[in-house]
Amino acid sequence: MSYSNGNYNLSNSKPLIAREQNYVLDRKLVTVHSEDRDITKWKNSNTFEIMLPETLVNVQSIRLIQMTMPGFYYTFSNGYQNTKFNFKVGSSSDEYNVVIDEGFYTAEQLTNELTNKMNDAYSTDNSFNVIYDNIKHKFWFGHTDSSFNFDFTTQINYDFSSCEQQPIVWNNHTKWGLPYNLGFKKEAYSSSENTSGLTFDYKDTRTTNLKHYIEAPLAFDINGENCIYMEVDKYNSYDELYPYNESNYTNIYSNNSYAGKVNSAFAKIPLKMVGDNAYDSRTFYLHNLVHYDPPIERIARLKFKFRFHDGRLVNFQNFPFDFTVELNSLKNEINKTYNIRIPAAYIL
Repeated sequence: MSYSNGNYNLSNSKPLIAREQNYVLDRKLVTVHSEDRDITKWKNSNTFEIMLPETLVNVQSIRLIQMTMPGFYYTFSNGYQNTKFNFKVGSSSDEYNVVIDEGFYTAEQLTNELTNKMNDAYSTDNSFNVIYDNIKHKFWFGHTDSSFNFDFTTQINYDFSSCEQQPIVWNNHTKWGLPYNLGFKKEAYSSSENTSGLTFDYKDTRTTNLKHYIEAPLAFDINGENCIYMEVDKYNSYDELYPYNESNYTNIYSNNSYAGKVNSAFAKIPLKMVGDNAYDSRTFYLHNLVHYDPPIERIARLKFKFRFHDGRLVNFQNFPFDFTVELNSLKNEINKTYNIRIPAAYIL
């Protein structure tokens, strides 16, 4: 006897029923703290690897669902190559070096730091003064008696022997050194002279005794980054444009220099301040669910890297942070029907 229908055409008196592939999505949350890393192997918390408590198989998707990060990051550090600049006074060829301390500054704190470090470098007198113009959001550098100049066209070298190696930033369009943060371009600047002294009409004391001065042409940038990129080795999905592209063609339609990297990062983490000590990025701010087809056969370990868009590794100092990763696995199951009786005295 032969059976024939829309789904089967079998010359068999007992046709087989095709088995449907039913899977259940099994969600596993893994919480990771920066102090969980092997400190002997991973000295800095911006790059480290962990072993999962159990090997996960048939992983269909991965997502970063929560991250709590330190509230303060160093804007200025030797590794970021933005703690130094040089200056000359008068017609002398002697060059004086300013090196500010690493850390995070308010505008007022940075004016005091710059003033003191310039006077320490030029120890002939204490007549340098840096003024914070909170109307224009600029810095003014001044001296009471002598002319002076800045030359920001020459690269300043940094020694990485006391810190981890970072990408060289000098050739970048932005964030290429301390002068950039202070509002300067890669140009040479000579002080202007006003024998009556530099004047700010909005201040209580309008006129200063600074007769030679240089006004930064741009507003300063001392707040640091507003997002961090998280890489997970082998499982990245973000496509990212390379920063600082520059066209070499006069005809803009002939070609362009825009370029990028495929699968460069796993998540982009915005930094949203919620308190004095921590940034908190929850699911509302994170959109990084990554699906894998076919599913990943097995995952036993995860390696993380935290960097900025220009490739500089994040300097977390000694501040701890934590995050939660969601891994969803497909588990084969046979369809089951459950008949459940609830006792009358039992209230759900």
